[in-house]
Parts: sequence; C-alpha cells; structure tokens
Amino acid sequence: MLLRTFFIYAEHDKPFMLSTTAYQTDLISRMNDEVVNLRKELAALKGQMVAQRRELSRYRMLSSVFQSATQPIALINANFQILNVNPAFCELTKYNDDEVIYFPINGMIAHHKRQELWPPVQTSLEQEGHWEGLLWQESKTGQVYRVQVHIQSLDTEDLTQAKYVFFFHDVTHQKETEEQLQHRSNYDLITDLPNWNLFLNHFISALYVSGQEGTQTALLFIGLDGFKVINDTMGYTIGDKLLQEAALRFERTIPEQGTIARFSGDQFTAVLPDIKSSEDLVVIAHDILEALERPFEIEDEEIFVSCSIGICTWPGDGDDVETLLRNADSAMHKAKENGRNTFHFFTPDLDAKAQAKRALERDLRRAVRTFDEFHLVYQPIVDMKTGLMKSAEALIRWHSAERGLVSPDQFIHLAERNNLILPIGEWVLETACREIQNWTQQTQDPFRVSINLSSRQFQEDNLPQIIQNVLDRTGFDPNQLSLEITETLMMENLDEALKMLHELKAMGVRLSIDDFGTGYSSLNYLKSFPLDTLKVDRMFVRDVTTNPEDAAMVTAILHMAESLGLEVVGEGIETIEQSNFLLEKGCLLGQGYYFSRPLRIEEFNTFAQTQKQKMFV
Repeated sequence: MLLRTFFIYAEHDKPFMLSTTAYQTDLISRMNDEVVNLRKELAALKGQMVAQRRELSRYRMLSSVFQSATQPIALINANFQILNVNPAFCELTKYNDDEVIYFPINGMIAHHKRQELWPPVQTSLEQEGHWEGLLWQESKTGQVYRVQVHIQSLDTEDLTQAKYVFFFHDVTHQKETEEQLQHRSNYDLITDLPNWNLFLNHFISALYVSGQEGTQTALLFIGLDGFKVINDTMGYTIGDKLLQEAALRFERTIPEQGTIARFSGDQFTAVLPDIKSSEDLVVIAHDILEALERPFEIEDEEIFVSCSIGICTWPGDGDDVETLLRNADSAMHKAKENGRNTFHFFTPDLDAKAQAKRALERDLRRAVRTFDEFHLVYQPIVDMKTGLMKSAEALIRWHSAERGLVSPDQFIHLAERNNLILPIGEWVLETACREIQNWTQQTQDPFRVSINLSSRQFQEDNLPQIIQNVLDRTGFDPNQLSLEITETLMMENLDEALKMLHELKAMGVRLSIDDFGTGYSSLNYLKSFPLDTLKVDRMFVRDVTTNPEDAAMVTAILHMAESLGLEVVGEGIETIEQSNFLLEKGCLLGQGYYFSRPLRIEEFNTFAQTQKQKMFV
C-alpha cells in the first residue's frame, strides 16, 4: 500500500501532495547540509579550543617566567598602581605581594628623592611609553637602595589591566663601589681632604673666576714642622692620626670659599679665592698658625707641632699653576729658614734662589750619571802625642765642568732631598775602600778610613747588604772601615737605630758617633749603642780655650767617653792651644787644619811619609 503524505507550504494557499520518494530525498539533503554545518562548527570550536590551550600554555609559561624571574618585576595599571609583583620584587622591597596591590609605584621611591625623580618618569611614560634610568627606592624596613629601572608600556585597551611593566635591577653595591673609587681618585686616603687632582680643578676654577671678576686668588703652601721626627720616633700610626687631626683644624680655619688639600707627606696646599688685600692673608695665616698651638692628644700622648706657610697670589706671582706652586713652596721654605712656626710671602728674590737651586739640581743629576766630576779627599786623624796619622775621614768633592768647585754645603743637602744621596753615598763608600785598599797594598801599612752615613742611607733596610757588597768587590778589611753616624740621627728612632747599628757591628766594621754634643742623647742611651769612637763637635772645640762653658762641656764629654771605653777624636782643631787643651784633658786623637787640610789620595801618601820621617829625625 502506498502511503501518501500531505504537506502544506506557507507560501502556497493550497496544499499539494508530495510523493514519499521526493520527501526522503529532500530530508536527506537537508540532513547532509546540517552535518556539514555541524562539522564546520565543530572544526571552528576545535580551533578555538586549540587557540585557548595555546593561550593558556603561553599564559602559564609567562606566569612561570614572571614568578621565577630573579629580576624584580611589577605590573602597573594606567593610574600607576601596582597590580602584580613577582617574588623577586618582594625580596627586594621586603613587602608581601598582598601589601602592595594597588599601591602607587611612586610611593616606592625614597621620600627625599620622590619629588625630584618621579615627575620626569611619569611624563616620559605618558608621552613616549617607556623610560629607563636610576631611581632611589626605600624598602619596607626603611633601607634606601638604588635600582636601575626599565619601564615599557603594554598594548591593552582595558585600563583596569596592566599598562606598564617595570623591571628593576639593584645596583646599590655597584654604585657604592663606583663612588668609592671616584672618592679615592679625588680624596686623600689618610686625611680625606681633596688630593692634588681635585685641588687642581678647584685651583684652576678659582683662577678663572678671578680672571673674569678682576679679583685675586691666593695659594698657600703649608708644611708641618718637625713631623718627620714625630713619625720616626712615635710610629706611622700616630703620625697618620696627627695628619688627620691637623687636617681637621686646617679645614675649620680656612674660609668657607677656600679649599685645603693634602699635597704630599706632611705638606698641604690651600687656595683662597676673592682675596681683597694682603692683610686678609695675614689674618688667615695667623689663624692657621694658632690652630696648631693647642697640643694634639693622640693615644694618651700630648704632641706639639707647628707649621710654616708660604704665600703667593695670582695675578702677580706667576702666570701658571706650576709657577705659583713652586713660588709658594719657595716661600714656605723661607719661612722654615726664618725659624719655623711663621709665614712668608713670595718675593722675586726667592724665585731667583729657587731657579738657581733647580739649575744646581739639574747639574747634580747629570754629574751623578757618571761620577766623572767627583773625587774624594782625605783629612788625616792624628795621634796628638806623636803626630803620626792614625786614620782619615773621606770627604766628597764635586768639581763641576761649568761651575768649578762646588761646596759640599751646597749640594749634599740637595742630594738628601731628592734621594741622589743614595747613589752618591755608595760611590763614596766604594771609592774610599778601593783607594785606601790600593794605598795599603803599596805601603804595607794597614789604614782605617772613616765615612759619613747620611740620614737617608741609614734609613735603608738593605744598608748592611750594600756595605757588604762593596767590601766583597774591593776586598777591603771591614775592621779598617769606620762608619760615622750623627748623634741626632741615632736618636730619631732609637729602636730602629739600635737594630741597624748592631747589624753593622756584626759585619766587623767600626762605628763612630759624629758631631757629639749637638744632639740630645743621654748616657743611658749611649751605653746601649755598640760604638767604638766619639767625635767632639767642632763648635765646642773652636772656643774651648776662651769659653769656660765650652771647656766644661768638652771636659764632661771626655770623662763620659772614658767611662764608656770610647776612643775620642777632637774635630776642627786649628790651633796648638786647642790641641794642647784636648790632649791635657785626655783626648788623644785630633782632626783639623792644624794638622792637615783634606788631601787627594796622591797627596795623602806624601803626608803619611812626611809624618813618619819626623818621628825618626
């Protein structure tokens, strides 16, 4: 039986009949379309799910990176409020993450820097969308630290969400190290005053301002008096503390617009701009001198120290920094020559002397390169009873090709100041040992030679080795060598001097104390020194027959030497009366022009032979 179905279509007013076969075909077609559409929707849904999974994976990855990053990170909204932070941020700031949500990011900036630092940051972000620079921040505990910050805007239309990401890098230690290095490059390590580099900048700046405004700038060169003795006798620790205390007093005394710096050693420089008159400088110089009048109390020690000040001004006393510094230094040394604890203004005469001294130093340096212009002379030391020569003192002479004979008083002190005394001293030692060794071999008459040690030589730790090397090279008998050290030199640093003297004595050389009576040693000190000979200074011998005080002093020295078992030499004997007085008081050996002037080695042999012949006449 055929089934028939009737369908009424809305668009037709009358019904019509559709066969079963047609109906089935239409239904299948529509179902296929639905399946196709369903498959499309399912494919689209799958695509969305894949994208969501990818986005979720990306989010999880970013979240993992955000949370595990060692660099502090903060997400900030358009109102510059914190939305999220990572653990590294919490570790840096000491805040928990729930404590900083919706906290204004500029509130993290240190209070004393906030008004200065934040406005430029906000302006840059609002106008350009990024900023990078250094910020001072303050942690929850109140610690102030410095961070290098990189800020970048995020692409988002939702203003309730993150608009900026802040990356932080703690650079506190790095900046502190940089600042320390910068400070060290500009400030003295002991006194914390500006060093010469920074001082030079201030000095040049002051000169420029003076040139623009038509004012004067003064340069002061300040040297502590007697600091070396304090440093050597009391130790470098106390010496450094003394420098620190002196620096503080100078800082308080120098006018506010001035700059005081440590130049080197115990020397300071000060620049004073806008000087109205020399009277102002006199007042300031007196203030500096008075600042040191009160004793320094250091490690339970009461120490007194003064200073000498040299003053020069610009314009007037030099056209450049080097000249001004040199002239102020010359004035300072003039102040020291005038008795110390005073000041002296630079004068053209001082410049002429300074120029002459520099020229002499230049010639001395040139002469020391070859030593061709130097020679030794020997002044005999005789037995005043017999007239026989017992030994001699070696003395250096410089015969300059340009200057002629230059007095030792002119160049020895200069050599001490610039360390030329070290090569000169070694040359004297080796030349004397070599010449006397040759003389002894020719005459078969062993002979002792005395050589002065300078203070600079005596301070050299390797002095014994230097002397031993000379003895080895020349083959000279150490018992024929007598080393003369001044009384003052031995007393400057007792412990070190005693150690050095014992080292020298252990080598077999003889030791003599020179210029005795001018220093401040006592019998107790002398007893501890391994000495062989004591030389009475010529200043006492000169008036020994006319000045009762000098006579008493010489007599006391001779009695003391006898009690210590020391050989005694009277220096600077020029008359028979002086010789007789000393001989009568027990001084057997004498040296001076009464017996002989200093002689070249060629003349020395003639003198010795003549003395021997007199004995047999």
